[in-house]
Amino acid sequence: MVVSEIFKTVEVELSKYVDFLCHICAFEAKAENKQTIDQMLDAISAFAGEEGFCVTRREMTRCGDFLAIDLNPWAEKGCVFLAHTDTVHEIGAFGPDPVTRLEDRIVAPGAIDCKGGISIALLAMKALQKNGYQKHLRLLLTSDEEVSNTLGGQEERDYFADNCAGFPCAINCETSEKDEVVISRKGILKYRIDIRGIGGHSGIHYFLCKNAVAEAAHKIVALQGQSCPGGITYSCNMVQGGTLPNIIPDSCSVTVDIRVPRREDMEKAEATLRQIANTSFIEGTAATVTPISERLPMEKNPDTIMLFEKLLAVCQKYGLGSLTPVESGGGSDSCYTQMAGIPSVCGMGGYGEFCHTNKEYIFTESIPLRAKILAAFLAEK
Repeated sequence: MVVSEIFKTVEVELSKYVDFLCHICAFEAKAENKQTIDQMLDAISAFAGEEGFCVTRREMTRCGDFLAIDLNPWAEKGCVFLAHTDTVHEIGAFGPDPVTRLEDRIVAPGAIDCKGGISIALLAMKALQKNGYQKHLRLLLTSDEEVSNTLGGQEERDYFADNCAGFPCAINCETSEKDEVVISRKGILKYRIDIRGIGGHSGIHYFLCKNAVAEAAHKIVALQGQSCPGGITYSCNMVQGGTLPNIIPDSCSVTVDIRVPRREDMEKAEATLRQIANTSFIEGTAATVTPISERLPMEKNPDTIMLFEKLLAVCQKYGLGSLTPVESGGGSDSCYTQMAGIPSVCGMGGYGEFCHTNKEYIFTESIPLRAKILAAFLAEK
């Protein structure tokens, strides 16, 4: 295959795929918004079908449906791409018109996380298709990545295993910084600690009460004090307790987000959490621990490094800039392809700024650049 011709095709098709991105960004969809996500999937399915790809839809009950978009599904397996359709944004967070298209960027919900990656993967697949690529490419789209796949559950994990089987490599089109690619991601454990104390009037019953919020404060300080740069971190990000300013609270709940670099750290992290949760800093209080979700880490390994080096070599060979390997504290679905024994990298989607805020945007230049990197890598593979 002539890579220069593939690059020309990317440029010719670019405008269509930018328009497509703007169209799907207009669907504001958190993981819990199944109806809106399914409407977005209708649009993605229609577009992919018109572009000559094969589309298979998996109906889901608790979250938006999943899609597998294939090029040459009968052929030798080439690569599986990953992306997700859900965002973290509430409907209306970007105003009455959620998509703003500027000269060098697109401001919209999910523009870089992760709808830009959908457009990039499909653009790369289209450029290869029009230049005679013969191997099987697949783009998997799931709909509850932002909530650590808690809605899809085991059915979703089985979906990844079934649809990724046999592919020699996996590339997740999540967001990253310019000139970066993610070679490892931390795993995520989420728990809720429910604390019980003894409530009462803060003026009359002060010394008879056991303040559940004060106990939560002790536990929060103790937990976060266990965090280590480059290692396990404990982040207490949601606290719910108290009813009135003059009433000592008898209950309080703390939600804890734990990040772990290695699978072997997960048991240690849980043990630390439970030890601190079960310690009564204020005598007379008690606590229970409830698991909320679990996502395994994507660990750096020799296969990941080799895949990264091949992508870097393509960038250098064709003047597509450079790539720097980074280790991220955020989780992603790449853990599932790595669990399946497939060499995987992440963060090959678009780049921009302000992910997870109502200022999120993608630099338009990142769409053809990343598509060219992916297409050239596969053309030479």
